[in-house]
Amino acid sequence: HMPPVQDHKRAYDGDLGPNTGGMGAYSCADHLLPFLSAEALKQAHEMNEACVAALRAELGEAYRGILYGGYMLTTRGTMLIEFNARFGDPECLNLLSLLDPACDFLQVCEATATGKLASTKVTFQRLASCCKYAVPQGYPDAPLKNFTVDLSAMQRPEL
Repeated sequence: HMPPVQDHKRAYDGDLGPNTGGMGAYSCADHLLPFLSAEALKQAHEMNEACVAALRAELGEAYRGILYGGYMLTTRGTMLIEFNARFGDPECLNLLSLLDPACDFLQVCEATATGKLASTKVTFQRLASCCKYAVPQGYPDAPLKNFTVDLSAMQRPEL
């Protein structure tokens, strides 16, 4: 399993504004999150595994690809909200930045596609990560288009 990541969906600071596909995400160096218990993480892992098993049972073949769930902690336990299976979300970009440099990303992708991921070493560095999206003014409802993005006024644009 990959380390857990929390995303932020609201368009504006302070958790305000319209819901988006994700404005950014973070992960912690201990591969947990401040509000996440080991039991809640275990429940999430079990849901992922149950989904993969159900896909195999329904389709008659193993699922090959990435699959990560979006979960919410409730008074009744960990609840699944969504599954994602793509690299473009802030959560996935966060995790890719944590992939151990000793891991060959192309080899990981090939092993995933050929069903050999279980025999491929995939490890993640014990570092915190943060991914923040820069979006045009007006996003997500009416984003500005065809304009130049100017980062010259930023003190540390690499961050």
